[in-house]
Amino acid sequence: MPQVRFNLTFSVKKWFFDRALVKGITDRTTREALAKAGALVHMVAQRSMRYVTSLAQQQGQVLAGQRTRLAGAPVSSSPGSPPNAVRPHPYIRQFLYYALDPGRASVVIGPVRLGTPVNVPALHEYGGSQILKAPQRSRRKLGSSGEIRIGGRVGMTTWAIFNCHGWVNEVTYGKLRTAAQVARANKLNEDLFGPAGASTYMATYPPRPFMGPALEQVTPELPKFWATSIRAA
Repeated sequence: MPQVRFNLTFSVKKWFFDRALVKGITDRTTREALAKAGALVHMVAQRSMRYVTSLAQQQGQVLAGQRTRLAGAPVSSSPGSPPNAVRPHPYIRQFLYYALDPGRASVVIGPVRLGTPVNVPALHEYGGSQILKAPQRSRRKLGSSGEIRIGGRVGMTTWAIFNCHGWVNEVTYGKLRTAAQVARANKLNEDLFGPAGASTYMATYPPRPFMGPALEQVTPELPKFWATSIRAA
């Protein structure tokens, strides 16, 4: 039975089924069956994550003449459904691998955990709360750039910003020309990132599983891979 893991590193590539190391320690029948099982779970999991385009990439496409208008920051997938794959860096979908697990003579499938304090793929799969480092508060000044509004019309100076609760906000920035604009920008900055001096905040994420459902979906298909491999052998 394939195993799902969320702590893989890029070193797992040495256990890909086309590597000489793997071919040297497995027989062809077992290797082909495990590879087919892993490939199927991998495909179903990848395809369950819908591609969406980040606001920053949309802005770049407008400037390049590839897009005529902005659609705004992509909305997160519904809790309980697989996470979205956000272009231009859909890391969870892109770095989803399957390989031989030599210790169990099985196949392991899962996303690579990148160098982040939080295991993001596992957090998507199971949900949970995390204490994160608070973003640095910025004291806005007259003549500087600052927050104009949160939400509302999306423009070329609008950015998708994670607030202190882990939610995405569309924040529009502009030059602060009056004392009233400075005061408003500082208030919006506090609304986004919390009071000055806060060092951490608690972010809560609902589960958005993608590996468990993929494995469950393909499990009835797995026995046929071994039957097919044995007949071919």
